[in-house]
Amino acid sequence: MQRGRKDVTFFEKKVTKKTFCSLGRGRLNQYGIKESKVFLLLFLQKKKFLLACFCLAAGPAWAQGPVTTVTIGGGGVAISPLLYGVNYSWDQIPVAEYAVYRGAMDDVAHVTLSRYLGGWGAESYDWSANVETGKYAGRAQGEAPAAFLDSVKAASFITPSVAAVKDPAYIGQTARFDAFLVGKYGGRVKYWEIGNEWWLQGGAKKSAARREKNLENYAALVAQAAPAMKAANPGIEVFVMADWVAPDEILRMRQIAGTGWDAVDGISVHSYCGTTDAARRCDALPAGMQAVRQAAGKTLIYASEWAAVRAMNPDDEGARNAALTVSALGEMAAAGVQLAAYWPPVGLVPALNFCATDFRTAYATGIAFGWMSQYYEGTALEASGGALAARQGDEVTVIFPSGDAGPQDVRVKLDGTGLTGVVSAAVLYTDGGKQGEVADLPVTIEQEGGEKFAVFSLDIGGAGRGTAYEIARVTLR
Repeated sequence: MQRGRKDVTFFEKKVTKKTFCSLGRGRLNQYGIKESKVFLLLFLQKKKFLLACFCLAAGPAWAQGPVTTVTIGGGGVAISPLLYGVNYSWDQIPVAEYAVYRGAMDDVAHVTLSRYLGGWGAESYDWSANVETGKYAGRAQGEAPAAFLDSVKAASFITPSVAAVKDPAYIGQTARFDAFLVGKYGGRVKYWEIGNEWWLQGGAKKSAARREKNLENYAALVAQAAPAMKAANPGIEVFVMADWVAPDEILRMRQIAGTGWDAVDGISVHSYCGTTDAARRCDALPAGMQAVRQAAGKTLIYASEWAAVRAMNPDDEGARNAALTVSALGEMAAAGVQLAAYWPPVGLVPALNFCATDFRTAYATGIAFGWMSQYYEGTALEASGGALAARQGDEVTVIFPSGDAGPQDVRVKLDGTGLTGVVSAAVLYTDGGKQGEVADLPVTIEQEGGEKFAVFSLDIGGAGRGTAYEIARVTLR
């Protein structure tokens, strides 16, 4: 499945696989992404070779620093196309703004899955009136369920759980309502979560006793709700909420749910991660997800909220956050996560957003996410040097988050890969803020010591490039 790679509408005008045309240096597109001159690629398929003519903008060469060699290895882990989802925060995007928001999610982030009600709103939402209730009453009104489903490629819905978690007397009523929702929308929505993360909140962070009681009540709800939901529509998949670093709690939940656990298809986790929290490092995701699977006795995992969050990283702006987002997606792919929904793509935490609140100014994190959705598909390959690599058909895309080492050369070793030429390449950077800028990336094929490399340079910190982090994308054939 290829989503937009051969007919690019994102930052490169609408062009085909046969040719890339020049965009003009420094122009802003409709999302505020600075577009630089793109090199011309002519694919001479009848002759079975690739002629790459690079039309490079004039400018002085820069002194290079470290050299990173990327070696592409084997692989075999299939990358789920539903890894590139987002949370639709219902009360953050009113109906009047929804169409523009949807356009940004499609054109910038290339979103493949949308999670309805986007978290907390699911626990206070009146499904019949399309309003929030209780202390959230009066908030901006978002898109109604049917209209939302008309606009997205795939969706997941969150059913309410809070009343049952607070008071087990409401378990039966809540389970029946959850099954009613499945009966109404299950023909259009395959993925269903029982509650958001309320049992993990609701006093659970401050009191171990409260957390245990919340877990018991939630597990008792699962025991009734999951079978009822599957009875309403056997074709759906039911996910239960758990903490990805606490597999013992999943075992406890499984014991309480008893035979009701048989109706559960997978585990929903909020896998916020970073670099400074040892327990929740992004590179701990593969091991963490494996522990979740073992405890649950289920293979499906839905990272229903995730981001490289501020509290777990030393800074949170611009290209660095984009680079961490790329790396986290790579870890989730390696962990075999089947579904994921980023939070928040807009609003609430601006440093993590894909675009500005006008939905027209694209941020580096959104552009990087879109690159991953377009190009990091097929089969994940092993890659050294901090790079990610994926094979789709006869093409391999290498995505390289630079880190903060300053100007540097990168060499992608081609020997043994069957790759001989460059299909396309680009670099993403910022001027020090959040707004992303995309430029062409010259790549040459060089012989060195009997070995062949695809070589490119990153002008980190150069003129107009105030960030210490850049992301390169090179597609090879």
